[in-house]
Amino acid sequence: MQNMPEPAAGTRREMRAARKKQARRELWAWVRELAIVVIVVLVVKNFIFAITTVSGDSMLETLKTGDRMYVSLLTPRIFGYERGDIVTCYYPGRSDQCVKRIVGLPGEEVEIRKGVVFVNGQALQEDYLDYEASYSYPAVTLAEDEYFLLGDNRPVSHDSHSLDVGPVTDLVGKARFIIWPLDRIGAIR
Repeated sequence: MQNMPEPAAGTRREMRAARKKQARRELWAWVRELAIVVIVVLVVKNFIFAITTVSGDSMLETLKTGDRMYVSLLTPRIFGYERGDIVTCYYPGRSDQCVKRIVGLPGEEVEIRKGVVFVNGQALQEDYLDYEASYSYPAVTLAEDEYFLLGDNRPVSHDSHSLDVGPVTDLVGKARFIIWPLDRIGAIR
């Protein structure tokens, strides 16, 4: 058996340089792919949808603590919000998101008399309520960017009828589906 001659020193250097060049190409390919994934995730998270977990009893029986919801961020930007939509929002001066139902839209007059919500002088039909309130709230006309939000569990909900909240302007998205727990999966009404 014949021994193969060892490659010349120049050839070894060339091989090392070629391996380094290949490793750099592979590294940049990984960095490029990772950057694309991060950008896609950021776009989806900030513009398409979010997953939010409910905390508290203010939306009983529609939503319960621990429910995880799919929240659409894109469709309300295109089609807007409607009365009855369940939304996530930020209250003025707070950094945590809240989940409430829209009862008053921009430009409308909202008033609550002994627990009954009146919009533009007409009593609102709210078939989704299991817990009625007895409080009143003076008539207020909402500005063009304001929404009047109430929880479905009116006696315990901290919402637009509360003095430190009032009408809300910072809506995040529209809650569409409960995705967890398994026994509660379905559209939110």
